[in-house]
Amino acid sequence: MIHIKYKLDKSKIHGVGLFTDEDLDQGQLVYTASPKLDVNLSEQEFEELNPKEQVEISYWGFWDKDKNVWHVDFDNSRFINHSDSPTVTQDIDRGEAYMVTTRKVDRGEEITQNYLEFESVDDLRKRGIEL
Repeated sequence: MIHIKYKLDKSKIHGVGLFTDEDLDQGQLVYTASPKLDVNLSEQEFEELNPKEQVEISYWGFWDKDKNVWHVDFDNSRFINHSDSPTVTQDIDRGEAYMVTTRKVDRGEEITQNYLEFESVDDLRKRGIEL
């Protein structure tokens, strides 16, 4: 669940991005997991999907090696692009999928995350994400 005012727009990083529609303070809550919009699939459940569904999950989601599940978000958080200088990060003291700003973020800036927080370099390269 996204906890800020936002809009989707063309990204200079990749395709569509998620942009803040308000000024944000450092450490401000941006996102938490939603049991209705975050989906985890076992490998068996993934294999039972038709090929087009598998492509969707592979593109929008990722394999969570620690939990042995495919994870995909079906809210607009899926438009948070990768950056080596991200505007949000996981707050590990608060638990899984609790994202806060890394610094003050001005209205209109793209919300980005370093995907290496949850995927390996090899996984990112397989998905065509350049580092």
